[in-house]
Amino acid sequence: MSSAGRQTPVIGITRMKVWEENGSLIAAGSCIVRPQSGRDYIDTDQIRIDVPVRENAAKISFGSRYGRKLFRGTSLNTFRLEINMEEARALDIQNKLQPVYKGEYAGRILYSAADLKKGHNKNSRIFIHDGTAMYLRQNVKNTMFLTVRDANQYDTPEGQQRLRDAKRRARRLKGQDIVLMYEKNCAKYEESASVLYEKLIDAGYDNVYFIVDTSIPAVQNVDEKYKKNFIEKDSDKHLEYFFACNKFAATETIDHALQLRIASKDVLDKITGKGLMYVFLQHGVMYMVSLGSSLRVGFNKKKGYKLHKTVVSSELEAQHFIDLAGMTHDDLYVTGLAKFDKAVRNPGADKIIIMPTWRRWETNQARQDLHDTGYYRMVETMLEGVPEELRDKVIILPHPLIADRFSGDESFGGHVVVTDQYDPLLRDCALLITDYSSIAYDAYYRGANVIFYWKDKDECMEHYGEGTKLMLNEDNVFGPVCMDAEDICSAVKQRYGSNQDPHELEKYRKIVEFHDGKNSERILRLLVRDGMLEPK
Repeated sequence: MSSAGRQTPVIGITRMKVWEENGSLIAAGSCIVRPQSGRDYIDTDQIRIDVPVRENAAKISFGSRYGRKLFRGTSLNTFRLEINMEEARALDIQNKLQPVYKGEYAGRILYSAADLKKGHNKNSRIFIHDGTAMYLRQNVKNTMFLTVRDANQYDTPEGQQRLRDAKRRARRLKGQDIVLMYEKNCAKYEESASVLYEKLIDAGYDNVYFIVDTSIPAVQNVDEKYKKNFIEKDSDKHLEYFFACNKFAATETIDHALQLRIASKDVLDKITGKGLMYVFLQHGVMYMVSLGSSLRVGFNKKKGYKLHKTVVSSELEAQHFIDLAGMTHDDLYVTGLAKFDKAVRNPGADKIIIMPTWRRWETNQARQDLHDTGYYRMVETMLEGVPEELRDKVIILPHPLIADRFSGDESFGGHVVVTDQYDPLLRDCALLITDYSSIAYDAYYRGANVIFYWKDKDECMEHYGEGTKLMLNEDNVFGPVCMDAEDICSAVKQRYGSNQDPHELEKYRKIVEFHDGKNSERILRLLVRDGMLEPK
């Protein structure tokens, strides 16, 4: 038996009340305390609470040092956990609250000792301040997390009641064959889901619906025959159809079918329930950040689903999902992404687009000071690397998860474009500068050159979790790799206005195999084969 196991603390909550007091989130009640293994009693005076990005992120105190000793190292105690809400605003969106013993042994807090190893989607009351929502929640392994994110309409008591009412009304739709499609946050209409949706409507599938915010520019000129099966985002019909539907085909996980990171047991029970059929269409080629990352487990095989298929662009990308996402080849549709069927570039395209991917761990930091984030400094370096004589060609596209923070920011001299439509801009793209965003595959598919900036690559991979790596490397990358502004400047001068390098194109086509414009047709045939759609 290892010494570490005997000193790794496990705290199991048996009763808990959560409230706000003097600017702090307070959780208090009773608990059991024990070592992970062994019979040594835990000295609670030597426990601190960390989160992955900060030590002593919360304060914890116990009723007594060793509690009421029960048996084999297990004791009964009371506890009081205090989290400063202002300080918590700078934490990650999801924060594992980790008890650390003697400054060395990191354990876990069980949200409910009665649930043992499994989570049942429980969460505490939601506290909202200045647009930020905070609450304690139980993950699928019954570990306690602190969620800190932008508030949404379903965080309020009224919003929670709407969900309960919609779940009840959805019973009237029982037995209907509903297929729901959507893109990121149900707020986009230009990725693979919308392309495939129009293909299905054209093929006569009237039971297919697309959830979208109909006020966005992307849908204003859509043909009426497609609009007839639009469902307005956050409408009563959206909520009812969400609870009634068992078939989802989307560019995002099922979490996005209603509200990402929602704090509703009814919703979480729905998206983690058995019997669902789900086809992940991908929003971009995922042969980039390795799927072994702890932040990307949402893309892993869902064993409880009746059907779970993932669209991929090549046998090489398929192997990525097999090796790191728990899938077999039968779980994959090797067809190419539907959105590439409509990916074109305009004659005379001359824009230089800067678009790195977002750093999720900086989300709350950006809320407080965007200019102090590594993401912002990276964009500065990329712009600095563009020669002065080409600056008028530059468009800075912030990642959609951070774009609103850039609205009104004048530091980049008018180069920033905040939009929900990337396709029109990519049509005019001659050169893309990115770090490791999947938009690199999209731009290159259209004929643009791509420059990669990897100075922060290793540091960023560490934030994704132990063992995470970039699938692109010096051997298969399809563009020059730069480490500073000077490198970028040299690469821009070499690649702007030039044709794609044949050797790099060969490497790209090992990752993205299909270029015939028939990806949607291949996907449709497989959806029929697997019972997601009835044959026509």
